[in-house]
Amino acid sequence: MTIDFSGEPKVIPIVGIGGIGKTTLVKEVYNHKSILCRFEIHAWATVSQQHNRKEILLGLLRSTIKMDDTVEMKGEAELADMLQKSLKKKRYLIVLDDIWSCEVWDGVRRCFPAEDNVGSRILLTTRNNEVGCYADTENLSLRMSFMDQDKSWSLFKSAAFSSEALPYEFETAGKQIADECHGLPLTIVVVAGLLKLRRAIEDWESVAKDVKSFLTNDLDEQCSRVLGLSYNHLTSDLKTCLQHFGIFPEDSEIPVKKLMRSWMAEGFLKLENDLEGEAEKCLQELVDRCLVLVCKKSLDGTKIRSCKVHDLIYDLCVREIQRGNVFIMNDIVLDSMHEKQPFMRVIGDEIYDCYFGFFKVLLTPVHRQLRDHDNNNLLKRTRSIFSFQFEDSSFPRVLKLELIHFKLLSLGVETHGD
Repeated sequence: MTIDFSGEPKVIPIVGIGGIGKTTLVKEVYNHKSILCRFEIHAWATVSQQHNRKEILLGLLRSTIKMDDTVEMKGEAELADMLQKSLKKKRYLIVLDDIWSCEVWDGVRRCFPAEDNVGSRILLTTRNNEVGCYADTENLSLRMSFMDQDKSWSLFKSAAFSSEALPYEFETAGKQIADECHGLPLTIVVVAGLLKLRRAIEDWESVAKDVKSFLTNDLDEQCSRVLGLSYNHLTSDLKTCLQHFGIFPEDSEIPVKKLMRSWMAEGFLKLENDLEGEAEKCLQELVDRCLVLVCKKSLDGTKIRSCKVHDLIYDLCVREIQRGNVFIMNDIVLDSMHEKQPFMRVIGDEIYDCYFGFFKVLLTPVHRQLRDHDNNNLLKRTRSIFSFQFEDSSFPRVLKLELIHFKLLSLGVETHGD
């Protein structure tokens, strides 16, 4: 990537199915010292299926200029102009992670100047072959291949046993499991995380049998089943805590304090005296099982500061939210699911004579009772409200609600700057 610095900025698409390691590979390149020193500007934006062009632009600008509160209030056109000016006459390295359509690429590529930006690079990752071909004008795309048996086994072994010596009796079952994951890194590490604390050979043989039964020509479906297997082996408390990631925007980096407060407010944790300690323990177990990714740690490396989940894990969380009636949800990608959805959607003035269209999620302490259409009682059982695009003019309406169990209000204020 650094050999030829002549000519206009080059676009390098990395193409492959979900869970194959596209983002991991790009991160290694992006953070490598020999790469960092070659570029004046480095910027990364995660796009995802639920893309928001303004958020993509803001994500890139955070790496290119000194941000203040006024920047986030600007419109898309102004942000695009600011980004282009910040990159002008500079050698830049841009990463656009998880682009789903050609339209999204068209919507952002015009922001990247081509004149006087010799040697610049734009890396984009995508599952969509069409996007890769469309963006690849110089035959530079990389198509990710599956791991071979040796690499699959090496990854599984390191994830399941870390630095421990592998007992001989586990090798046969372990290799069978690694082989049945068909070289897909995400499924390998998730199954390894499931077995990390299990040292009974019967457990390994049972999981090997389960994974083998998932064999199908549809690798996406097989991956989904393997992730579901790991989820089903969680305790009920851990399942509920993991599901909670599904209420945040896809691919978002979540501050741990915010996540833990929401767990506590919802009563997901059993201990009464040390809820924060219990929350940290639950989070660490989800990390150890390779279901949650650590984004940032404290300076001494002892505490997790922010985290996220892979988008395939995110999809799993959303499916389980639907199936379990844990949350009332509005305005997320659940709209495209089967029409016989088991959760209740809150739209317009339908509930308690109050406008709820702006709420992302209403969390309640009940499960099956969500089928109850006594709206007044339903709201009284609500313990948490999350909004990721809350218009400040609507705030007084929230204060009028009779939320007698209410513990947490999480707001993201949206101000219209144009």
